[in-house]
Amino acid sequence: MNHNIDLTALPRGKIEELKNIGYHYCSDVEANLQNLRQVLGTDWEDLAKVSKFANALEIFQKEALNGCILSYNKELDKLLENVIRPETVTEFTGHSGSGKSQVCFQLCVSVQLPKWCGGMGGQALYISTNKNFNSQRLKELARKFQRDCNLLKSRSEENEFDLTEESIMENIYYIDVTSGDDLLSCIFLLDNYLEGKNIRLLVVDSITQPLKTMEIKVRLGLINKLFQQLRILASQFDLAVILTNDLTTRVNERESIIASSFGDSFYHMVNSRIIFSKNDATFHGRLLKSISNVQVEADFYL
Repeated sequence: MNHNIDLTALPRGKIEELKNIGYHYCSDVEANLQNLRQVLGTDWEDLAKVSKFANALEIFQKEALNGCILSYNKELDKLLENVIRPETVTEFTGHSGSGKSQVCFQLCVSVQLPKWCGGMGGQALYISTNKNFNSQRLKELARKFQRDCNLLKSRSEENEFDLTEESIMENIYYIDVTSGDDLLSCIFLLDNYLEGKNIRLLVVDSITQPLKTMEIKVRLGLINKLFQQLRILASQFDLAVILTNDLTTRVNERESIIASSFGDSFYHMVNSRIIFSKNDATFHGRLLKSISNVQVEADFYL
């Protein structure tokens, strides 16, 4: 096989290790397997397989089986239906206080809904760059989610799960980063961290904070690297990715407009975009972009 080792299922750390000692193609690795066993530490034949070709029906069936992550808030889910799916990147954008982080908290909890009643039965990883992580709010959501799950359990013959407030909290992992370089390093080292876990949702809240002070040229390069690695992780570990982003004012010769940070190129990188706002106690969301849904709006409470 003469394809690039970037296309294999090797953990990113192993790929970089091989590159650092001069191995860039599978054929080179296979020619020296005996000497590289210690570096690989696993079965090369399985990991060297590239993604198989598939037809449209196979892809449809896989997506149907994978499902999507919902909040189980009836009005909010009008926006989220078929949006937060494994192997996709979704952007939540809006001003500060518009509900972006609150929705992320809800999804970190609801991704744990067992598979037998339509959930993912997974865990969540929350990467915070803006200190908005609120463990007290998550505890409140976990308590309510436990009650709802117990109600479902009482109406079902299924007894294979026993979610508690503590177990729900334990299934939400947290990483704190501050700079753009730290964020990039964190994302590139995540494959080792994700191994052996059942993480189905990765949240970066927010993508804006560590990047906004960078020079434009440096920032664009870092964003491209981030997205490339996030897509690799999403595909390799079958997880959904959510990025929160801030609104900014874009000025041209004729007018100033409110738009999501980082311009049109960022818009084209994400699979879906939802813009959030708030009026008194009512939150509002608008689905601006989706690969599977038409544009829709909804008011909801959190």
